[in-house]
Amino acid sequence: MSAVESAVRSAVVRIGVPGEGYDREDDGPRAEFWGSGFFIAPGWVLTSAHVVAKGRGAVWSGERVIGITLESGEMITGELACGLPRPSGAEDGSSPWDDPDLALVRVPETAGAPHPNGLWLSDRSALNSSNVQLSGYSSALSRGSVDFIQVTGRASAGTGGPMMLEDAYLPPGCSGGPVVDRDRGSVIGVSKGRARDGQIARATPITALGRFCEAGAREAAVWREALRAHDRHHLERYLALDWSWPREQYVREQQRDPGGYASGFTAYDRAELFGRFAELPSPVSAGEVLEMVEGACRDVRRETFRLHVHAPRSWREGVGLLYDMHDGGARGGEGSRDRERAAVVLYAARVCRALSGPGRSTVPRPRAVPHEEHTGHRPSPLAELEAWVGNAAVTLPNSLDRELVRDILVSATAVSRPRSSYADVLVEIDPDLYGTHPWRIKLVQEDGQVAPVRQNETGVPRGELERDIRAALADALDKGDIGEHLAAVDFMLPRALFDEPVEMWRAKVAGPDEPFSPHTLPLGHRRTVALRDRHRWMKAEPIPEWHQRWRVIKKGHMAAVPLCLGAPGGGEEGLHHTQRESELAAYGRLRSAEPHAVPVHCARAGSGQGAVALGVALGAGYPVVMWRRCDEEHADCGEFQERAAKLLRSAVSAGAPKSLRELVRDLRNRNAGPDDSKIATSRAGELVLLYDPPQGPQLADEPLRAPPLRP
Repeated sequence: MSAVESAVRSAVVRIGVPGEGYDREDDGPRAEFWGSGFFIAPGWVLTSAHVVAKGRGAVWSGERVIGITLESGEMITGELACGLPRPSGAEDGSSPWDDPDLALVRVPETAGAPHPNGLWLSDRSALNSSNVQLSGYSSALSRGSVDFIQVTGRASAGTGGPMMLEDAYLPPGCSGGPVVDRDRGSVIGVSKGRARDGQIARATPITALGRFCEAGAREAAVWREALRAHDRHHLERYLALDWSWPREQYVREQQRDPGGYASGFTAYDRAELFGRFAELPSPVSAGEVLEMVEGACRDVRRETFRLHVHAPRSWREGVGLLYDMHDGGARGGEGSRDRERAAVVLYAARVCRALSGPGRSTVPRPRAVPHEEHTGHRPSPLAELEAWVGNAAVTLPNSLDRELVRDILVSATAVSRPRSSYADVLVEIDPDLYGTHPWRIKLVQEDGQVAPVRQNETGVPRGELERDIRAALADALDKGDIGEHLAAVDFMLPRALFDEPVEMWRAKVAGPDEPFSPHTLPLGHRRTVALRDRHRWMKAEPIPEWHQRWRVIKKGHMAAVPLCLGAPGGGEEGLHHTQRESELAAYGRLRSAEPHAVPVHCARAGSGQGAVALGVALGAGYPVVMWRRCDEEHADCGEFQERAAKLLRSAVSAGAPKSLRELVRDLRNRNAGPDDSKIATSRAGELVLLYDPPQGPQLADEPLRAPPLRP
């Protein structure tokens, strides 16, 4: 048995009823043995949600009713820290369990049962090798006993969806056990069981652990606590001079690629860097990590690759996107290992700069590791990371890389021009197709690159759109945000949906007892939200008038012009009626308006006379239109027109501090009604901005910031 196999066997545990059991009529266990799991750090066991679910309600309520049996046969008791997905009603482990099917079990340490070493969780977002080893326990092979099982097989896919395992027979009970990359000794998945056809086994990729961060603040905190414990544990083992994963893996790396890894990003580097990351606050968003990864790739002149399919939730996952990019294939040419290490060091330097700003505190320190107990002194976590970066930079063979690392650490001005977001979010919704609207969500970067996030080509009815896109929208926004900068959201809609209150949609919904959170605000109250015309973008080329008007509008000089003609009506004083106007008459009137004109309408534009006039305005090339979602007959049209004209005049110069989109967002917040339950019908919910330029991004100093399309 190799050292890695021995470590795996020691870390894999049996999960079932605790020694003393528990007796409840409704929540009692179904069987003594439930499945398998494995330690990732002292105090933390990772398994499948459907394994612990066999303990029913007592498990999900957080009671300490999960029995953990070690290789020695000694049993300790744990409690569910978090699991996904939670069961619905009477659902239990006997039914197919939805993805991600993961659970973290907290196991308090006791003097009589020291915990084994944890296994190393891969930081990679793609498979390094298809050769895997699967381990777990099963009671199916021998009557009356539970046996340890270890088999080999081949893995495929797993980056975004389930991992498929071929040539690997796993008997019942092995679910929840680790899937280990045989070449690198790291855990890349958690066994889930066999598919319904019984032919192919499945596993949940380790990347799916990021779903805990999507589930809510409590689940995200639990996962980050477990990950910190994991990385601290492996650093302590490495510094204690005993057997450790980094030491074992370093030997394997040298054997696999003699001379190549000594100058690359080694297992020693990973243990030391990740151990330092463990003491630092987590990234604000996936976009913050992706921005730093992209910058590091650009700095070392690496080939570009699509980052958008990844959603890194930790600093260590960003590192996983920067080394061994060829996943066991070609090495990428001479010196590629040096380039990879340079990219990691530059990335770590950017982390230092980001965390040196205000408002980024550290996390609680663990107990001192052995080599520090004698000194009684330890630098701050950020100082430790900066020291690691400085020492690593000295060993980089390229002088330009060394100078760039020094500049990043010394001065933020050395970093490339910051963007307002990593990417903006585009929500495309198609016209009604047999009662449903297909949709797609994409990320749009500054250079015009468009990458899909999620989609539903079958579609849902109009009334279900917000609920159906919510999770995908939250994922896209997390990738688009960078620190204090928020991604803008554009809705490319058919004109029949122009009166759908998308500005009031929410990417996350707060529970009844949850405190206020900006993440659960209506989109248009926190972010810049605007509409784009789907019909216009389906044409082959934008019309010349569109370009002509945009060339003037983008300079910041805007003035209001009525979208529709209006006339006072009889009866109540000041009551306004939208006046009917033929398309030709409306076109002539709007065509002759000043090039910097912005049509404004004080009623709906998705139906009625407003829709007719809006179609004419778009055909006349107008890139910006404002209206409100209300009935066509009302008494405050004059007031609305005056406020809209003032709003447009407030962004008249090229040095304007805020774009029109931002001004509209601020106006929504100022006009929010006192009763939140009526917010959708208040003026905050009425104001609509169509912001539809014909081409890509503008210069940073221009007051109107155009989303970088064309998709």
